[in-house]
Amino acid sequence: WIHGYQSFIWNRMATERIKRWGLRPVKGDLYLKEHESNGDDKDVTTAKVQVVDDPSSVDIFDIVLPLPGYNIQYPSNEIGELYREMLRKDSLDISKNKIAEATAKGGYRKLIQRASQTKWDNLSEDWKEDSSEDQLVTAAKITFELKSGCYATMLLRELMVTTMVRGDNAKR
Repeated sequence: WIHGYQSFIWNRMATERIKRWGLRPVKGDLYLKEHESNGDDKDVTTAKVQVVDDPSSVDIFDIVLPLPGYNIQYPSNEIGELYREMLRKDSLDISKNKIAEATAKGGYRKLIQRASQTKWDNLSEDWKEDSSEDQLVTAAKITFELKSGCYATMLLRELMVTTMVRGDNAKR
């Protein structure tokens, strides 16, 4: 159950983070700073969690939010305090010394993840290829790849929602 709770908290925090500041980095956010390791055994790319001090130097695609656990760092802005509030409200202590079913190491997920290998085919029966008019796509086949921990339903929701529905948060 702990992993379900971690995801629940992460989703609440991601929603709140985007509601408050939209799709731009802000001071106190967390991001993964990647660096190469040239060890003797093999080259490995590792990442270290950093706190955003200068939002203009970080890309929104590098921003991460933690999955609650005993081995993570929380954002140093209002979102970090919201994490602590929710855990207190739910009377949950995810410390390392608790029973295995009630503890978790934690981790990080990107706030915004780019899909790769994205392709789409228009399957609309009434589509006119050479038309200069705006046409409505009534059926489409979409293929893409997402990293582990990302949900296709969220990508599809974002593809299908209009800019008017998104409001001010669609602006960067």
